[in-house]
Amino acid sequence: MKKAFLFLIVLSACYLIKGGIPLKDEVLDYRFKRLGGGYSTLREFSEDTILIYLFTSYCIPCIKDIEYLNREMEYFHRNGVSIIGLGMDYNGEVTLVPFRDYYNIKFPLMVADKEVFEGRWVFGQISVIPSTIIIKRRENRYFIVTGNINRDILLENR
Repeated sequence: MKKAFLFLIVLSACYLIKGGIPLKDEVLDYRFKRLGGGYSTLREFSEDTILIYLFTSYCIPCIKDIEYLNREMEYFHRNGVSIIGLGMDYNGEVTLVPFRDYYNIKFPLMVADKEVFEGRWVFGQISVIPSTIIIKRRENRYFIVTGNINRDILLENR
């Protein structure tokens, strides 16, 4: 038992040293519920880097980040970065549709489902909002960044 525990610690440290968490096919194949209906997977996004921004409509820091992402969307697109918003409001589309319209959100929005809320999805439990999942397809890894975001944080993991 002690050897197994030590192995896990060493393995975790190796992943941190290399930077990021290894990317598995199940991450790219995970089905997100699209705001407005249907489902999407990350394979539908051609860019090398994909940002999944987790937010709620009542989170003031989230609103600031969404305004920032909207302003910088062209910059990110030119640099091979896709942005996806994942709304974590419990009442889903009832809140997110007017929220999207009011803030004129330009990037695709997905709606969190029961698996996401319960931490049973491919990224596990996310306990801080806002959070950003940065997926690096070419490098076959991803990061989870908690708190507010800015260009420096995003480019640091680029």
